[in-house]
Amino acid sequence: MEVVILGSGPSSSVPSIRCLLANPQCTVCHEAHTNPHSRNRRLNPSVLVRNLAGGGRNLLVDCGKTFREAALRVLPPLGVTAVHSVLLTHGHADACLGLDDLREVQASDERVDPITGERQKVPIEPMLLHCSRATREELRGKFEYMIESEDTPPPPPSLSTPSAPFRWVAKTRFQFFESLTPFTACGLEILPFPVVHGAGYISNAFEFGREVGVRFVYISDVSELTPEARALLTDPSRPQIDVLLIDALYIDKYHGTHMNVLDVLREIREIRPKRTLLTGMSHDLDYERDNALIERLGQDMGLLVQMAYDGLRLTFLEQ
Repeated sequence: MEVVILGSGPSSSVPSIRCLLANPQCTVCHEAHTNPHSRNRRLNPSVLVRNLAGGGRNLLVDCGKTFREAALRVLPPLGVTAVHSVLLTHGHADACLGLDDLREVQASDERVDPITGERQKVPIEPMLLHCSRATREELRGKFEYMIESEDTPPPPPSLSTPSAPFRWVAKTRFQFFESLTPFTACGLEILPFPVVHGAGYISNAFEFGREVGVRFVYISDVSELTPEARALLTDPSRPQIDVLLIDALYIDKYHGTHMNVLDVLREIREIRPKRTLLTGMSHDLDYERDNALIERLGQDMGLLVQMAYDGLRLTFLEQ
């Protein structure tokens, strides 16, 4: 199993447009803007989980506003030719507003319309969109044109009429999961669990890795752990978490819907993962300046803590 970080930034990404228009400019955003290889360049939180033993199937976790840029930057060097399923943490813009671009990465056939002669890309099968029922309600009305149900008939020989021309869109189908109930996507077993993402709002976090005997936990948007999440993450009967990838918007400033670095350090003092990586980071965090500081803070607790960055690859070999 391999996990590739497509985005490790906040909803507004880094560099921030506001900062680049300001005078003087924010130093982190300026560096991220002018250095194409900067580890301060951070897109919306997202990971690609690759089942290397399962025919190379690729599971995309969240598809936010910056998905297209992330795909162009990260997927070609990996040789990724398609995304096979999508898993959504929640229904906010930075998790779902790139769904329309799935048509570019969905396995499709090209055919010639027998009536119009137009060359048309037709998805081979609907892409499963795994989410909670609450997330489905948030998406209602936004992407209905690309959602199929199980009783949707197959496409006719001609997809065009004079009054309704062919339109190339992704084809997806909802698959709902229940919290704390394992399910399978792309041949990978996934355990979803709830976390608080601001008062009154639940986002979903996920544990992967059972197939290879490891625990990879992804918590992209969190302000507070629920009792269920805390029980799962600190369960003494289960193996130690190998990698925890968790939300940390700021170093020490308060935000109502996200943890900061100090919040994460307090939590992992009890959770004790082997390695903690931070994601969802704003321009308050400078990779060159702060990663070493964060590593030292982790070392003081006997833990490995680091800033993630876009394009980081984590390979989990079978134990």
